[in-house]
Amino acid sequence: MTCTFYEAGHILGSAMCMIKVRENGHLFRIIYTGDIGRFDRPIIRDPNTLFPEEDRDIDLMIMESTYGTRHHGPIDDLKERVKQVIIETVNRGGSIVIPAFAFGRTQELVYVLHELYDDNEVPKIPVYVDSPLAMKLTKVFGEHPEVYDRQTHETFLANAKNPFSFSHLEFVQSVEASMALMQKEDSHIVIASSGMCEAGRILHHLRYKVHNPKNTILIVGYMAENTLGRRIRDLGWEYEKSGRVGPPPMLKFLNKSYPLCARVVRLRGFSAHADQTEMLRFLKMSNLNISQIAVVHGEDHESTGFTEKLREEGYDAFIPHMGEPFQIR
Repeated sequence: MTCTFYEAGHILGSAMCMIKVRENGHLFRIIYTGDIGRFDRPIIRDPNTLFPEEDRDIDLMIMESTYGTRHHGPIDDLKERVKQVIIETVNRGGSIVIPAFAFGRTQELVYVLHELYDDNEVPKIPVYVDSPLAMKLTKVFGEHPEVYDRQTHETFLANAKNPFSFSHLEFVQSVEASMALMQKEDSHIVIASSGMCEAGRILHHLRYKVHNPKNTILIVGYMAENTLGRRIRDLGWEYEKSGRVGPPPMLKFLNKSYPLCARVVRLRGFSAHADQTEMLRFLKMSNLNISQIAVVHGEDHESTGFTEKLREEGYDAFIPHMGEPFQIR
């Protein structure tokens, strides 16, 4: 048995696993995609689609379906949307709170903000990354320019700039500094984990900011069912759709209820997961010959919808169940 890794384009170091098993004179090939990244995103190279001849005939592909039925906004719109949120929030005299995963999402946000600040497209309010783990991971990103895509090389490295450092950016380490930041009233941007608002310093920033309609909670990532982040996303969206008429929805966290008065803005394009179109693009651009696809790693409706779409596209796809044996043909 051997395992070969190919770039998945999801986060720094992410990989697809090509497993080859030789048994009784027959060679079986199984590829597990893991999380498939998006095409044309900054920093990380695109998912690999060109496989060597000896790895092209696949007996079984195990494929994720996180966004199996959904479609993200165009990546090109992200900077413009972030710019719009910053300008509108600053004009209201508010601050922007961004729950973000320490690995991947935080670095993308810093990258986009760096571009906007360099191009003088937004008011240059302070930007704080309030996560010791995110600080350590950002340092790792900075130490591996060999994995960056061409755009990052041309935009920053060719000009002797670190994509993840600029004059208005500050990494917050100590608890004392974090507590002082939570009570800061001047307009600023804070990026903090956890990304789904289930723990960490983001909860305390929300505690101080959620009740003020001048502020913005910017949702830039996946929020799983039954998480505080999902409730903020859904309740905030419903309140915005209603025209913010009537009492604001209430959120309970840290053993207290808070009115969700802050504006809630959702940017889908920041997701590091490929959507349905991009997963199909990966399949069609790749030079793989795939016998069967097992669809995994998605909420039930996403896996079911993606499986149906794969079948429409001519693939032999199915959803495996816990404990179900499967014979590779």
